[in-house]
Amino acid sequence: MHTIWKGAVSFGLVHVPVKLYAATEEKDIALQLLHRNCHGSIKNQRFCPSCGTSVEQEAIIKGYPIDTNQYVTFEKEELDKIQEESSKRINIIDFIKEDQIDLMFTQKAYFLGPDTHGSNAYYLFLKALETSKRFAIGKLTLRSNTKLCVMKPLNGNCIQLATMHYANEIRSITNVPNLLSSNIVEESQLKLALQIVKGMSGKSDVASLSSPEQERLLAAIQSKIAGQQIISKPAQEAEVVIDLLEALQKSVKMSKSKSKPRETTQKSEEKLG
Repeated sequence: MHTIWKGAVSFGLVHVPVKLYAATEEKDIALQLLHRNCHGSIKNQRFCPSCGTSVEQEAIIKGYPIDTNQYVTFEKEELDKIQEESSKRINIIDFIKEDQIDLMFTQKAYFLGPDTHGSNAYYLFLKALETSKRFAIGKLTLRSNTKLCVMKPLNGNCIQLATMHYANEIRSITNVPNLLSSNIVEESQLKLALQIVKGMSGKSDVASLSSPEQERLLAAIQSKIAGQQIISKPAQEAEVVIDLLEALQKSVKMSKSKSKPRETTQKSEEKLG
């Protein structure tokens, strides 16, 4: 499993060496974009409509719009100075009970494992979380961004970490349209609804569920392979050139390079004659 981040948890004066691993992975089936006519791969290029040319990465800066067609611009070096210095420490700021965490705040899940050295401190921290029945709230600097995170014991031998949204990133429920100030429900309807809930409870194993879209797409792929519905990409895909002048110049150079062998052959034939 690939290590995403390596550092330590600050647990009072205790130093807990840890490594961070991704706990989830996307299982979407990647389909490439192809040209219907020749089956060439479609390339995405950064293009400036003002200049009418493609733009290399080193020529790109970032800007914040302040008005129509007006920006405050930043070079990469300026943005690096603004970012908080990358820290190799998860600083714990609080310990809370499980019911104090709103799932809306959680983002991406990770596994927090012990480093090669310091496993005793790791399992001491894990056991303290288990015994106190509390989660640890901390701050983690990941890819130049300081995030809130929550840590909890998992299966008795591992710590699960999830990054969290800040409070100002959560939208207000008052923005949801058509919500009623009071929801009066008829008792007879509620009883029937509760019967349905009871009848459907415990009927499925979440761990065994899979994406029906992925299953149908995989079946379609296997069907096409079995039916030999397979296309081949062009032997050599031409370089995509957006700028017309550049395309013309390249075409001229290509035509000149092709004509040179012929001229040389003709001259050599004249000498032999």
